[in-house]
Amino acid sequence: MVVFEGVARRDEWPELPESVREAVADRLGGTVVSAVNQRGGFSHGMASVLVLADGRRAFAKAVRGSDSLARAYRAEAAAAQGLSALIPTPEVLFTLEHDGWFVVVFESVDGRHPDLSRPDELQAVLALLTHMAEALTPSPLAGIPTVAEKFRPLLRYWTRFAEQGPPPDLNRWAVRNLERLAELETRWLDWSGGETLLHTDLRSDNLLIDASGAVAVVDWAWPCRGAAWLDLANLAPAIATAGVHPDPILAEHPATADLAPAAIDSFLCALAGYWSKQSRRPAPPRSPGLRSYQARAAQTSLTWLKSRTGWF
Repeated sequence: MVVFEGVARRDEWPELPESVREAVADRLGGTVVSAVNQRGGFSHGMASVLVLADGRRAFAKAVRGSDSLARAYRAEAAAAQGLSALIPTPEVLFTLEHDGWFVVVFESVDGRHPDLSRPDELQAVLALLTHMAEALTPSPLAGIPTVAEKFRPLLRYWTRFAEQGPPPDLNRWAVRNLERLAELETRWLDWSGGETLLHTDLRSDNLLIDASGAVAVVDWAWPCRGAAWLDLANLAPAIATAGVHPDPILAEHPATADLAPAAIDSFLCALAGYWSKQSRRPAPPRSPGLRSYQARAAQTSLTWLKSRTGWF
């Protein structure tokens, strides 16, 4: 997906009930002397690096148990359990439910989001994807839905536009090719089968690169089983937004080198339809940049899809 430039209005550590903060500190075995709130991403839940009196650090995410976001936080905590032994991803230290709040605490990773326009950092990210495909096949997690089960209902908006009428401000190229897009958007399912554990939400702000150039993946809120190529295809629009043409990468990367071009075309089409729809919804009050991000993602994907299909 495309690099996010906005700022979510997150809960912050001091806003948590004192009893919850004390429970976290007890589990950490020390006093929390400061908390650095993380500003990236779209979620309104707390995401902070906690600094303890003895200098130790931990990364904590917290949300009210009744919040709609709690399901994603719980899914992330469950999926991330044990993955650090297989791939570079922060270890889950513990979870707790206390006074109506859900908290998951990870080891803290000292890093920043990679710049996909830099060849060395992009290559490090691509190498991580190769390693993930190898280390996470077959999926080490039980009970994970397939990518088809999870995303088939969400990635069919061109069909809905064709049946119900497109938005009046829809991209003119998309309007001219609406029937073609509706036919194309589900074909990726023919190539989706597999037993790889997929992240399904790869973008720069869900990756961290450290001073040595090593890359780790974070935020496992949407794990699925499927074909390994899908994670790279999901990241490809972010690569395009960074000013790097994804096609040569897809032609050479082990996950996609032998893949039929129609699979990429179809998945890209489905993503563009999803973003085209979502970008027109009202903005969530605590994530004001989300809709503009989705609009940019839709435009980037449609421009790239036009160049791949040759449609006019």
